[in-house]
Amino acid sequence: MRDTRQEILDAARRLFNQRGYNGVSLQDIARSVGISKGNLSYHFQKKEGIAEALIAEGGDPLPLKTPKTIGELDLVFLDIQQVVQDNRFFFLSHAQLGQISPEIGRKQRARCREITENLEQALVSLHAAGLVRDEDYSGEYAHTAELLYFSSAYWASFSELKRAGGEENMGYRRHAWCVVHPLLTQQGRGALEKLLRL
Repeated sequence: MRDTRQEILDAARRLFNQRGYNGVSLQDIARSVGISKGNLSYHFQKKEGIAEALIAEGGDPLPLKTPKTIGELDLVFLDIQQVVQDNRFFFLSHAQLGQISPEIGRKQRARCREITENLEQALVSLHAAGLVRDEDYSGEYAHTAELLYFSSAYWASFSELKRAGGEENMGYRRHAWCVVHPLLTQQGRGALEKLLRL
């Protein structure tokens, strides 16, 4: 039996990722699924309802277990990079979606808090293991975690700007390590060099 609702979501994700959220209409999605706009409206009244369903469907893509090694933190950065690639539309329209949908805005705020707290705890754990230096000022780990989150939320837009200017994109994973690198001790840098050369 045909699952029209899921077909709508799959088509919407594909089209949103290709053209951006603003570049796709309900009619475009209906056409892609092979149904009328009225049939689509039976499942979703508004485009933001589709975006909300896509975000809910994504569940909890990033592990919130605190990384305790350079390798575990690297896996978090790789996961973030994959989530951004798979949900490009969401990150290209991150601020807009949070404004037009209170539900999406609430989830964005909760996820921001969870991820930044997790990344800050990762830096504290790496410090305890001798892989990250002492803070130069109170709150340096927290500010670094916020920068990592902020750059992940807007990485897709930044990549578009770089690509439009003919510049090569280094990828979020490498960027994240460039942010963290000044905090690493010699031991931490040695562990990173086994995984990635900046």
